[in-house]
Amino acid sequence: MTILWGAVNRPKQTQEISGDTYVVKEFAPDGLMVAVIDGLGGGEEAARAALGAAEIVQNHPDYPLEDIIRRAHSALHNTRGAVIALLRLNLKEHKASYIGVGNIGIYVQSAQPIKPISKNGILGYRLPPALLQLHYPYNSGDTFVLYSDGISSRFALDGKIDPSLAPQAVAESILANYGKTIDDATVVVVRDD
Repeated sequence: MTILWGAVNRPKQTQEISGDTYVVKEFAPDGLMVAVIDGLGGGEEAARAALGAAEIVQNHPDYPLEDIIRRAHSALHNTRGAVIALLRLNLKEHKASYIGVGNIGIYVQSAQPIKPISKNGILGYRLPPALLQLHYPYNSGDTFVLYSDGISSRFALDGKIDPSLAPQAVAESILANYGKTIDDATVVVVRDD
């Protein structure tokens, strides 16, 4: 049970600070929490919102996903708000759980039909009336890609993710080929080898 991951984060053109952030955190006994968070807009205020949500994820990776979302929502009331993708893997049982709020993406390269979706909403402003938590079994070697809206989702359709590449190389390739310079861009790639 080896987890490999890679991540890239780039601010939009002319900005020095990205309003996106990510979390990859292992926790006992067999858990891995992965999050991509996109603060609304750009610059310092967007980063403040994203980092506020990231702190909740970092401090409570073992909490139920809905609780993490609700805590982050409360914590961001006095910020610009953010959108979030939360993926939790049970590495021993090969089970994945996902909740997404807002225009944030996840793609899973797998022999199984794993197609998580995010619901409309903004942490700090309005959550969907009912959070949608999805659960999936997954296989060793499956690749999970979480990404902000600064990445075109076309990469998933183009079928150019090479599973023989290390996750860091996959993340860098997706950013280089599908990143939008007019927005902050973040990609996290996780593979359970």
